[in-house]
Amino acid sequence: MTNDLVQIQQLILKDLALEVKPNPRVSDLEKLKLWLADEIQLIMDHDFQQFLNLLYRIDINETKAQEAFTHQNPSFRLAELIIERELQKVESRKKYN
Repeated sequence: MTNDLVQIQQLILKDLALEVKPNPRVSDLEKLKLWLADEIQLIMDHDFQQFLNLLYRIDINETKAQEAFTHQNPSFRLAELIIERELQKVESRKKYN
């Protein structure tokens, strides 16, 4: 799973067009979610429309995304959805390589 975490984080950095500040290497899934939730909140605060475009580009299910905005902590739920989608991409690439 550690290698998958690295690949997921690399995809997130690329797909969300995040600056590599230094690249915070996360050691477990929970830390990745917390880091990503903070990044999501910054993007949403800065340019909400850009964030919605990023969700579309990453291919997050629209219904799930709308549902995430009703949660007490939407950025954390959105982080879970993004990680889930990026993990699907990693697994798909492994399967077809």
